[in-house]
Amino acid sequence: MKTCLNCGLGIKDSNDLVSCFKYKTLNNSQEEKTNCIYYIEKIVEDGEPLPPIQHLLLAEQELGKRKMKISINDGLRV
Repeated sequence: MKTCLNCGLGIKDSNDLVSCFKYKTLNNSQEEKTNCIYYIEKIVEDGEPLPPIQHLLLAEQELGKRKMKISINDGLRV
């Protein structure tokens, strides 16, 4: 389930709230984020999750790849 608590951009706050590193908002930690384009599973290296800034860079890189594929495919129509 995609929730703010499971997202690499979520920063656990007090009172079961999670701060979103990208949008600078406070959300319920169990709030469903199925439609959030920046949602990224937490990546753990050496037993520690990557910092939110690295998760954000990875998410933006993935979004950039998708846009590139779309623009290339649009240009190949015959």
